[in-house]
Amino acid sequence: MKKALIVIIAILGLVGSVFLFIRNPGAVSTAALTEWPGQMGNLEAVSERWPRVEPNEASTRLTSLGDALPKTNQTLDDFVTREISRDEVNIGEAPTLPDISAVRELLLREDISWQRYDQIGDPNAISARAIQMTMARALIADALAKGRANKAEAWNDLHAVWKLAKSLDGHPQLMTQTAVLTMSRMINAVAWKMPLPAPKWLEEVQSHDNLKQLLDAFQHQTAAYWQSTKFFPTKWFAKSIDHDRKIAEGLYNSKNCDVNPPMNEVGTDLTSVWRRAFRYRAEREATANALRIREGKPIESKSICSDGSWKYDGKSLSYSSEITTAPPDKPMPLVLRVTH
Repeated sequence: MKKALIVIIAILGLVGSVFLFIRNPGAVSTAALTEWPGQMGNLEAVSERWPRVEPNEASTRLTSLGDALPKTNQTLDDFVTREISRDEVNIGEAPTLPDISAVRELLLREDISWQRYDQIGDPNAISARAIQMTMARALIADALAKGRANKAEAWNDLHAVWKLAKSLDGHPQLMTQTAVLTMSRMINAVAWKMPLPAPKWLEEVQSHDNLKQLLDAFQHQTAAYWQSTKFFPTKWFAKSIDHDRKIAEGLYNSKNCDVNPPMNEVGTDLTSVWRRAFRYRAEREATANALRIREGKPIESKSICSDGSWKYDGKSLSYSSEITTAPPDKPMPLVLRVTH
């Protein structure tokens, strides 16, 4: 019995030694208090940048309208995907689409303030995102159908999607901000096919870069994991915080449209998100140049990206290099067949 007790004490001592060896609150604290790029502050300051906003009645009504739409509509999704990834200005025939008018009018008429869910993986946030994306895709499909008929009202559907995306600005969840990126890209990807002239509000879409919101959400995710590990702060986690902060620094300072950052060590792998976000910079230029061509104006050959430029040969607008993204992403082409 005495020998067994001695063995147990020895094991406990060994475990305690290992615990003390790998536990390093000082290293984690130093990593957490290091400033992130772009005046984002440190991990302790994250919560201060996301003030609480109460949901309003308009968001409740919009949720009900969105929830009433078909949860899965493969025909609609295929139509939207086909037109986004097609290099022709002409829009193909649309399938039968759901009535989205009530959603569109509510978004155009009222400001929407959503319930905010900060916990990573919150099922309520997942459900809200699904409804929001269902509405966005339905509005994009409706815009395409109207654009095919050369109806200027098509822009109203796209404007409603933009209002939906903007209503999520103050939400720190990464899944929410990736939804905003997807909505923005869908608007941009079909805007070059819409009836002329383009409305004034499209300039806001064209000038808005989603990278800052995504980096903020990335930092929010890292801070959430940091808070959850305060009981057992390890050297490994301190290094992971530093690693992810350096990813953010590299992305913040990058001038390319084709990026290959390392995988983050905290949370879900975001490498595909960063590739889409940076490619979107070239996508916005593609749409802006395609609209210029259709209006009989010269293109802007210089790109905001240091790794590419644009040319137009009278039939095709093209970026100097292709920027691939990972499936299931099917982005707009960077070579467009367009004439004025």
